[in-house]
Amino acid sequence: MTLERRTLLVGAASAIVAAPLIGCVTQETPEQAFAPVATAPVKPLSTTSVYVPGYMPDSAQINGRPVQEDRYFARNISDPERPFRLLTRIGMNGETRQALLPAFAHDVEISPDGSIGVMCGFEATDQVAFDPDTLDLAAVAPSFDKGWRGGGHAAYLGNGKTVLMSERAPRQSLRDGEVEAHYGRITIRDVDTLKIRGSYSTHGIDPHDIRLIENDRYLVVANYGSLPDSRTGKMEIPRHVHEACVTIIDVDSGKLLDKRVTNRRDSEVRHLAAGALDRIFAIQARLGTEADLARETGRDREASGEDITSEPGIAYLSAPTLKMARGKAPRRMGSRGDTAEMRHGLSIRYDARNDQAIATYPSAHRLMVFDGASGEVLHSIDTRKMGLRFPCGITLLPDGVHYAVTGYWENLFVFERGSHRLNREACLYPTFFGHSHITAA
Repeated sequence: MTLERRTLLVGAASAIVAAPLIGCVTQETPEQAFAPVATAPVKPLSTTSVYVPGYMPDSAQINGRPVQEDRYFARNISDPERPFRLLTRIGMNGETRQALLPAFAHDVEISPDGSIGVMCGFEATDQVAFDPDTLDLAAVAPSFDKGWRGGGHAAYLGNGKTVLMSERAPRQSLRDGEVEAHYGRITIRDVDTLKIRGSYSTHGIDPHDIRLIENDRYLVVANYGSLPDSRTGKMEIPRHVHEACVTIIDVDSGKLLDKRVTNRRDSEVRHLAAGALDRIFAIQARLGTEADLARETGRDREASGEDITSEPGIAYLSAPTLKMARGKAPRRMGSRGDTAEMRHGLSIRYDARNDQAIATYPSAHRLMVFDGASGEVLHSIDTRKMGLRFPCGITLLPDGVHYAVTGYWENLFVFERGSHRLNREACLYPTFFGHSHITAA
């Protein structure tokens, strides 16, 4: 570990209580009752904004010209040769604001006080901070070290003065069983400058999604586990996966408290939702060829279009979404029929008020809702039937009543929590130019 956190984060995390010993981290029992958590004050839907980092700004035009040639849209770009993304801020009152930011971004997070945001670099070197209102650039910072890559996700500590970011070690094949050399890190950064103040290991390979739980006491990390093939040095299909897992880390010390390994050699653990130590849900992704997909979906009798969320020659195959419990093997949620629809599991959020996890599977145009206690599939919604194709991003809206789901390329649909009824009057129809995740503030 490379920090003395108590000294480092005075005023930023002093309220965190020291974690117990590993054997005392959690006592999960079938009788453990669900207790609703305290939530932030309700924010009216009309004053809420949703942020979407668009993947394909080259497809976007303004007044007949590429957006990168427009002075207003490109005001944050000093080097047009470096990667950039189009950030879209959608006001739930219908107002839209957009700007290019210099990061190869995957997710976006807004600080608890709404004063700053971060666009999380993924498989590239830069992270950026921005003003959530104007979308003006606030800071650009490199990844952890030479050859390191952004992990794509971040989490603000509760007081908003510190942000944690997942980062990936230089990509190389596994040799001589030196697994720990491939472990990623969590970097601890100032929110305004993104300057690194410390870091610790994620205890897993290629970390990605991260969640803070138990009043910021623990950090939960999804680790892909993917490595290049030792024979070719390339990321092959299917993936070569070693120790795909969820790790639970003491935020105060960086100590590993629990590691929940899937033991699947072909499925990555990419994203997760977490509300407590006994409410951790992990989405898996399994890659195959288009021929593999044809065999898997051979009984379909309805034509569908090309999967625009995948890459040519690569297809997303079914992979079960898991509930993780300490001392137990990861448990599949849903039936075999449900699992068949779990293709390209992407975003997942935990709704503590209703004790439910909500997940998207864009390759199957599917939105699924899981019971928090049992893992049972409560709803499996074909979003094509309501006009939403390739559902990707999910965010719980701060009014406490609704959540939003966005299509890969366009459209934002609003659902009621608990009942999952579509609120058609609140839906909006902007274009994002491709994305994975969204957040509301």
